[in-house]
Amino acid sequence: MDAHIPFLQKKAFFLLTMAVIGTTLCSWFNLNSCLIIALVIFRLADGGRPLEAVRRAFSNRFFLAYFSLFAIEVAGLFYTHDLRTAFKHVESKATLVAIPFVFCSGAVIDRQGFRQLMKAYCRLLVAISILCLMVAGFRLWDTGRAGVFFYHELTAVIDLNAVFFSGYVLIALIFLLSPEGNGAFRGAMIALFTVMMILLNSKLLLAVLTVVFIVSKSGWRGLRLKARRSIGVVELVIAGGTALAVTHNPVQQRYRDILHDDWRYLGQHPNDRHAHFNGVSLRLLMWEFAEEIVNEKNAWVIGVSAGDSQDLLNRKYLTAEMRYRGYNFHNQFVETFVRSGVIGLCIFLAAIGLMVDLARRTGTRAGWLVLIMLLLLALTQSTLEMQHSLFLFCFFPLLFCFETLRGVHARGAERVIADRREGEGDDADAGQREDPGMHGDAIGEALQPFVGR
Repeated sequence: MDAHIPFLQKKAFFLLTMAVIGTTLCSWFNLNSCLIIALVIFRLADGGRPLEAVRRAFSNRFFLAYFSLFAIEVAGLFYTHDLRTAFKHVESKATLVAIPFVFCSGAVIDRQGFRQLMKAYCRLLVAISILCLMVAGFRLWDTGRAGVFFYHELTAVIDLNAVFFSGYVLIALIFLLSPEGNGAFRGAMIALFTVMMILLNSKLLLAVLTVVFIVSKSGWRGLRLKARRSIGVVELVIAGGTALAVTHNPVQQRYRDILHDDWRYLGQHPNDRHAHFNGVSLRLLMWEFAEEIVNEKNAWVIGVSAGDSQDLLNRKYLTAEMRYRGYNFHNQFVETFVRSGVIGLCIFLAAIGLMVDLARRTGTRAGWLVLIMLLLLALTQSTLEMQHSLFLFCFFPLLFCFETLRGVHARGAERVIADRREGEGDDADAGQREDPGMHGDAIGEALQPFVGR
């Protein structure tokens, strides 16, 4: 294959990447793991210099940010009491290395390729959204319950958490509302995805969606007539969303639940099977359990390990006679702290700092919105503990910052050339003679993995 073409713009690798996204969204995890492994292998083989690809990745600080998160998970293997469970967690975190490696080991995509990939992604989401709506329609016909169109019931057919699917849909909307999102059926896709966001009914991400529309609207001035028609569709959808907010319906009810709850249990174990918790009060109690676990195990420095964390939390649920066995801490910062202590939390914060720096260097509105959405999601969900959200966290921040990564690779190419010149200069001083044309060939070879079309 032509080494001058960025990796994801080669047709076979483009299709393989779409297959990875599709199997992630459909929860076909065994096939998904195989496809991710294949993607890494092809990335290593692309250009015929696998060791050079590895060197480039490990000299890229953005790759190291993700790799460090994987490393703290591996460290837990050395002090866990449940090695089998801890190893399963390490195995599931391999995505933290695999996906960033694809992006950080050489030129991966250019602006044209980015638009092609995101448009294909939007079409894939349209197909999956229609599937969810069709199945919900059949279930409505069978049961007569309108609730099948909302929240987790809507995405049951693909076995995907509704909040995480909302994250995927919101990223598509961020793209479509950006200047790069121009194209056929743009308005129809914006309308469909906005309706899906309302039905998926994630309180946090619906609020973020409102911000996305407000921020994006500032860039709608000066659009062509065709684009303005798309915006008209969007404004109709916003009006529909406003109607939902002021009428009695499942969407409004999820917000009202915050005001009607057993807040009296906050700060103490309820010991009441009938205690009612909403999303806010339950999380606050989970985070109190986290502090108790770390205190009881004296694990402030290195945590209790991924192998022991969930078991200790389940014991807290059992003691409190709560029915939430298997629920994690629903906050990635707390999750990392309990598992890996202050050391792990500092590494996680440092990794986030590098991601913020990546978004700052890129400087695009879409890049910032994607990162902010993922960071907010990490405050209410343990985003690194499920493959759906783990892939979301690894893939899209790097994809939306492809221009900055391309600049990093170009600087890496310059260093390679400089190193080769220095080495050739040493050879000349030693009395070795070289063909004048060889130096130009070496520069061309060094640049091939980095340059785009």
